[in-house]
Amino acid sequence: MRTLVALLLSSLLFAAGAQAQAPVLATNGSTLAAPANLALPSGANQCLARPYIGPSDGTITFINTGATTCMWWSTEYGPDAQPIANTYVPRGAGAVTRVRVRSGDAPAPLRFAIVSSGSRLCCTAKQVSDQVQPTANAVSEFAVNLPAGSGVGTQDGSQFNDILVVVAVGPGSLPVNDRGRHGFLFGSAANQAQATFLHPALALGESNTDVGIMDGYEVLLQYDWCGVPMTLGNAQPQAPANPQTACLPAPPAPAPPPPVAPVAAPTPAIPTAVVPLGAGSSSAVVRDGLAALRLRCLLTTACAGTLRLVAPTATTAAKRKKPKVVSYGTAKYKIAAGKTATVKVKLSKAAKSALRKRKKVAAVVTGGTGAAAFRLKVTLRR
Repeated sequence: MRTLVALLLSSLLFAAGAQAQAPVLATNGSTLAAPANLALPSGANQCLARPYIGPSDGTITFINTGATTCMWWSTEYGPDAQPIANTYVPRGAGAVTRVRVRSGDAPAPLRFAIVSSGSRLCCTAKQVSDQVQPTANAVSEFAVNLPAGSGVGTQDGSQFNDILVVVAVGPGSLPVNDRGRHGFLFGSAANQAQATFLHPALALGESNTDVGIMDGYEVLLQYDWCGVPMTLGNAQPQAPANPQTACLPAPPAPAPPPPVAPVAAPTPAIPTAVVPLGAGSSSAVVRDGLAALRLRCLLTTACAGTLRLVAPTATTAAKRKKPKVVSYGTAKYKIAAGKTATVKVKLSKAAKSALRKRKKVAAVVTGGTGAAAFRLKVTLRR
């Protein structure tokens, strides 16, 4: 009985601490500086054509989808080929409260949706907004209420990532910029953008893994998110009760009375080390001997270092021996603060041998030292 009471008390204290954490406002996505100039060869119904780039010569072709609706989102890369902007929702719990799009001539009617990438599946539609009509050749802003977040799921070790996407639900132009340069999928992503799309658009609760990718396209979509960030001490944060008002600036406080006596400056707190990396996905696809790990930087500064991919190990209480570590490969990483990126690891002979025997192989990503050490579970898939 004492144990049960202690557990209940611990849960109540944790919940109270999580709710006391202040919500923050985050803005992410396109800068909306480029024009909406994409013109696919399908007339007024731009969802009818799905771009595809051939791996042999880099030539773009267009597949007839037969669809009248579609979903688009994108990631932008900086000069070091690392992601600098996308519409992945921050790690935490909250809601997308405002969205902005830049439209071209005769824009299509739109909805906005939250799709979730998790449980080894991309993607599932979790939230869908009402239909809106953007203004032609302008930036249009819309108030929405789309609960969304990313972080640790309800299952042990599971991860999920919510993504804001734009949904075309009728004929008209798409809020997409064609940069005129394509083919970096087979080279460097520096200063480029990569669009992702689904045809047709997913209905609420519907899933589809047939996700298309095309480089050289930037989806002109930007959003505001109000929520409680996920931290090491609060892995299951609670979303604010009213995200639409929770992140509004507080009214100015009255001026304090003049101090009676000088107050000594407080002693600055000594910063503590935090875990730098989290899993952006619980699975990693293996191609040509390279495992593509999706990792997210949890720091407010860039994450950099060397990671190691190893086989899972275990010891018994009887033996109490240090297990032999089987290395599956190492790689250096550098990820911008708060961003998610793909780190490719060249697999060792041991990893390749294991994948020849099974399509799925469990592995662990390790790195860091002391309080900043991390250990992430991942499944290699061929």
